Amino acid sequence: MTGLIVKGLVAGYDEPVLRGLDLVVPEGALVAVLGPSGCGKTTLLRVVAGLHAPVSGRIELNGRDLAGIPPERRGIGIVPQEGALFPHLNVTKNVAFGLDRDDRRNGRVSELLDLVGLGDFGNRMPSELSGGQQQRVALARALAPKPGVILMDEPFSSLDAGLRDELRSDVRAALRATGATALLVTHDQEEALGIADLVAVLRAGVVAQLGTPQEIYASPANLGVALFVGEAVTFPATVIRGSVDTPLGRFEVKGQGEGKVLIRPEQLSLGTGIEATVVDVRFHGHDATVLLRLRDGTRVRSRVLGTHLKPGENTAVTVRGPVLFFPGKGP
Repeated sequence: MTGLIVKGLVAGYDEPVLRGLDLVVPEGALVAVLGPSGCGKTTLLRVVAGLHAPVSGRIELNGRDLAGIPPERRGIGIVPQEGALFPHLNVTKNVAFGLDRDDRRNGRVSELLDLVGLGDFGNRMPSELSGGQQQRVALARALAPKPGVILMDEPFSSLDAGLRDELRSDVRAALRATGATALLVTHDQEEALGIADLVAVLRAGVVAQLGTPQEIYASPANLGVALFVGEAVTFPATVIRGSVDTPLGRFEVKGQGEGKVLIRPEQLSLGTGIEATVVDVRFHGHDATVLLRLRDGTRVRSRVLGTHLKPGENTAVTVRGPVLFFPGKGP
């Protein structure tokens, strides 16, 4: 199989943070590794790049075992957090760095600069570029030698929100246009779900779930994954003959015994259903979160496109779509 394959990876520093991790990045796909700070995301990238030695495990790139191969011979491109451009070289020379003479002359650099929207910036110095432009140059430099895989270590984290969204879209388009295989690590759920073909959620040093963004969000493997990849309303519940009772009503679910019911805030529709009082409204621009108190005192959050409700007003809430049930006492 072509692409990047990680098998049974154990790695860390004083103690392993990766504990038998398995991961497959198919050729031509962008896979986002999602997890909280300290879960081993950057360690995974460093091991794949050859910058940190694993305790055990196997890494293959397009069928080649990378064990013992130094970083410069692995055929891997890296886009670090801050771009890390050479300050004494202009944009063209930064992108061309590491290419042989023929590749420098065949138009590859100009082609990539056009692809990342910097076709007229070849003579600029890094100090003359914005943070977003520097990241575009870093991506072009990583793509230039046509590596087997591109590794991206939270490359948008230092940018403001508006620029992050624009750059994410452009990076995704550039990777698709070149057919590159890429592995992105991030702690940002919105980023992972919005840019990747597949998302790998890291928990306790292993991949808890690998799937499309839609699968990860709508069909999480367990409660821990569900709570990490989006906002949720949860209730303790007991399944009796395929249904559970909650403060929001009775629902048909799959499973049995004690556990927790999970409902996404966008499933809570306002206007009809169970009586509720508005406690708070948080406006986000494109939508709003409405904090509600039900008659029994239970508080829930609804995510709506727009609302004229104000704290203290009465409304009603109903659930749209299926709810999820997870057996057990916790994530």
